[in-house]
Amino acid sequence: MAVPDFKDVPDLTGTWVLNRDLSTDPDKVFVLQGVPWVVRKVLQHAQLSLKIHQTTSLSKKSTGTDGNANGNSDLADNLKPVTTLDMTQTVNPGGFDSKGSYPIDGSQLDVSLPIFGCVQMQLKFIDRSDILEDSIRQIVEVGSLSDKVIQEFAQNTSKGWEAEVIWGFEELDGKRYLTRNISTTKEEKKVIAKMVYDGPN
Repeated sequence: MAVPDFKDVPDLTGTWVLNRDLSTDPDKVFVLQGVPWVVRKVLQHAQLSLKIHQTTSLSKKSTGTDGNANGNSDLADNLKPVTTLDMTQTVNPGGFDSKGSYPIDGSQLDVSLPIFGCVQMQLKFIDRSDILEDSIRQIVEVGSLSDKVIQEFAQNTSKGWEAEVIWGFEELDGKRYLTRNISTTKEEKKVIAKMVYDGPN
């Protein structure tokens, strides 16, 4: 099912189900990331879904001072909106479900995921022209329906890989879908894949 027209970044609230027909086979990515063979085989046949609840709240800016020049703190000036994704990934069957809260403000998160192990992550909003991977930037510039996308950096230092993941909405075959374009590198190897999601439900 395609995405209703009113959905756009940054609103990702809903349940999104992986569309395998439109997605790239992620097995080469999993191999590069050191996912065990048995787990990869389970993932090939499992239903993958993301349940996302998005909120935006005010958070203190990091100013390095306790107030302004006259010593009085201006609360309004020291607050900024921060968007957070409360996200549950379900793998059925498989038992590799994960749940976490991810602020989209560029802060570093240390998370432990059943499939990937210990991963450092950062998420932030960027203009699509600022996407680092050339081929993904070109894909998104053609198909994206918004100037803003979410850029996710992820790395697993113990397994030696890092990835740039671009979350956004694209038009595919005349319909609108949530997509995650992924560029994963390890040493001299690079694999690029696209994950396309139906929804939201």
